[in-house]
Amino acid sequence: MNQTLVEDLISVANSFGADPEYSRAGGGNASVKLDGELHIKPSGVPLATLTAADLVGLRLDVLLDALHSDVPAEGDPVQAAAAKALVNAPGGRRPSVEILFHALIPDALVLHTHPLVANALTCNTDAEALVARLFGDEAVFVPYTDPGVPLAREVAARRNAHTARTGRPAPGITFLGNHGIIVSGNSAAELTERAERLTATIAAAIGASAVAEPQQAPSPASGIIAVVAPTLRGLLGSADRLAVVTSDSSELVRSATLTPAGRAVLTDGPLIPDQIVYAGSFPLVLDASADAAAVTAAVAGYREQYGKDPIITVVPGLVAFGAGADLAAARTALATFTDALRVARDAGRIGTVRCLDAAERGFIENWEAESYRKAVAASTRAGRMTGKVVMVTGAAQGFGLGITTELLAEGAQVVLADLNIDLAASNAAELSARYGEGRAVAVKVNVADPESQLAAIAEATAIYGGLDVFISNAGVLRADGVMTQSVADFDLVTSVNYRGYFLGVRAVAPVMAAQHAARPEALFDIIEINSKSGLEGSKRNFAYSGSKFGGIGLTQSFALELIEYGIKVNAICPGNYLDGPLWTDPERGLFVQYLRAGKVPGATTVAEVRRFYESKVPMRRGCLPADLAKAVYYIVDQAYETGQAVPVTGGQNMLS
Repeated sequence: MNQTLVEDLISVANSFGADPEYSRAGGGNASVKLDGELHIKPSGVPLATLTAADLVGLRLDVLLDALHSDVPAEGDPVQAAAAKALVNAPGGRRPSVEILFHALIPDALVLHTHPLVANALTCNTDAEALVARLFGDEAVFVPYTDPGVPLAREVAARRNAHTARTGRPAPGITFLGNHGIIVSGNSAAELTERAERLTATIAAAIGASAVAEPQQAPSPASGIIAVVAPTLRGLLGSADRLAVVTSDSSELVRSATLTPAGRAVLTDGPLIPDQIVYAGSFPLVLDASADAAAVTAAVAGYREQYGKDPIITVVPGLVAFGAGADLAAARTALATFTDALRVARDAGRIGTVRCLDAAERGFIENWEAESYRKAVAASTRAGRMTGKVVMVTGAAQGFGLGITTELLAEGAQVVLADLNIDLAASNAAELSARYGEGRAVAVKVNVADPESQLAAIAEATAIYGGLDVFISNAGVLRADGVMTQSVADFDLVTSVNYRGYFLGVRAVAPVMAAQHAARPEALFDIIEINSKSGLEGSKRNFAYSGSKFGGIGLTQSFALELIEYGIKVNAICPGNYLDGPLWTDPERGLFVQYLRAGKVPGATTVAEVRRFYESKVPMRRGCLPADLAKAVYYIVDQAYETGQAVPVTGGQNMLS
């Protein structure tokens, strides 16, 4: 095997595949020809992460025979050809769906992508004339043709026609109408030069034709998001796994959806196959005055018209929403749609946008190969919290971070809410890298500030569409005696632990209630991380203990009020997390505070204070985040319990 050619292929595939200007959701494919074989990217494997070990090997002669054969194949002709030509298929994966046009192009390396700039040309009623004007004989244009055998044969016909007309071999640039581009050559440098040159040429034409467009003043999209997002989330998905609904109120969305080209994307149909696969052929369009009832009626009408749920919802001039099983899928859908808005805008600058017609989009909607590609790319492991969106306050460290990590391992998507936004964001990035794109995000919150709590919930709603579980975990502790504790310390503990819990519930309950109104069979959870100090008094720690006793009173009261909105409210009362920063911090940790306050008679060192607290636990250790997470799972799973305070104390506190 020519190792240099393989390395060149992987290099350009990874480079262009990682650039959303060229590839979205892993779209596109790449191949190399070696010793009479075509080695091509498998379906469902992103270009950005393609390795040499992924490549599927196929015999070129068999593929070319299938391309020119008039004998009908059983089933999909591309898959029939692939089965006959197969040399090796790592992991049993299918080769890319476009094996035939890769086979017929004689160059050693072939790269197919869907660039936004290039598609402003390909998605144009004037595409062929534009190609001729901008590229002359340096490129071939292929009008939109159904993928598979028809497209490969049309590529071959157009290349042959070019050779017959010019007397020269067909060039290494091919434009596919309403689809993308093919660049080919015999080195990574050739492919890169051709892709970058065509992009620069088209971008210059767009720039030269652009006229100053009025900018849409930023409009208050937060109000419509608060209404539409949780209602859509309640309506989409299933009762045990609501969809994630993410939003985009950028300048592109606000301005492009009001232009003629943008309106064509809303009403006339999609621009390219990837838009159909990931964003759907048509969005649901809502009026800016839509309330929950109007959204519900509009979704019902969409289902009746199209026989499926909307993936994209648009309020022209304000905001667009994308729905998916998780945030990664929802973001992909929304980004694919906003890509189409940009392509349409730029197509209008150099010509007139062309949408796929009913027959063209119908082929893609029912093409099994695209369904397979999407299913492979979306496959994930299910866990106990899969599909749940959870916000945890005080999640930058300690119990909050520990709970977050445990829930992520069981499939949850988690919002780390904390006043220390830098630490929360750093941890969210690390957790998303470990568990998957969009699995963890960070928002800033001061739980003692009502406006900050409302803003944090609004931000989480804009990202995920709503919440399934809200865990009020943020807390502070200032240990001292009643005769010596400052009023400022007492007020701080009460403001964060008691008032902060109320403010969080006040902010999140309307979002959960809206989801429940749209999906009455779905239940949602508010969980306070209380303490064993909420179950019995705590000497020289009265401010903390009093705030936690009050928290249980709030939990019981909220439970009585909110169950009619499908919201269960419970508390978890953990024992001491002796290994967490709350206890171990050398300056403000509880070991140090309790030593100074004299809470442990006779103790002269931190180690003695620790041994004292371990000795009080029958299980002989402190509580861990994994212990707490199991209580979260129980509360979420239990559909017949609310208003409870669940001890997780290793037997130190027992219910009576």
